[in-house]
Amino acid sequence: LILAAGIPDFRSPTSGVYSNLEKYNLPHPQAIFDIDYFAENPEPFFALAKLLLPEGYKPTPSHYFVRLLWEKGLLLRHYTQNVDTLERIAGLPGEKLVEAHGTFHTGRCLKCRCPYDLPWMKEKIIEGPIPKCEECLEGVVKPDIVFFGEMLPDRFHTLIEHDFVRADLLIIMGSSLVVQPFASLIDRY
Repeated sequence: LILAAGIPDFRSPTSGVYSNLEKYNLPHPQAIFDIDYFAENPEPFFALAKLLLPEGYKPTPSHYFVRLLWEKGLLLRHYTQNVDTLERIAGLPGEKLVEAHGTFHTGRCLKCRCPYDLPWMKEKIIEGPIPKCEECLEGVVKPDIVFFGEMLPDRFHTLIEHDFVRADLLIIMGSSLVVQPFASLIDRY
């Protein structure tokens, strides 16, 4: 789904995010999304974040299809691995959405946990180099995307237990189902 919106994926051999990280001089490609590496060196992530921001990207027909399911009363919940906020841009309400890998829609200070919204995050990421908390004046403000070394949001774990026993149909779109825990979700249904 993200490729159709013009957003690069992570694993494509020539165009994926991981295959184009040489300029950041990382110990390994996933380091750019590793919370421990980020805590020591957030600059590479924020340089890349300028390219990943949901700026100028438009929802695809698939995003609008999910919204149509909601409008018709047919959508219990939409689970996504994407952090791009395109479901929200397409008009899907937050309560119908589980952003399992987090989102650029919000961010928070790693020190005092002060929350920030997408317009603030966009402005600070574009200004560069690193968004700093305006509350405690010390912490780095990280988008609420899940890095390696972080837990998935509680909402994900709570709602899969609730939703999967109630679902009549499970539709999987735009995922190779390689990454856990999404890869095992079909076994729950």
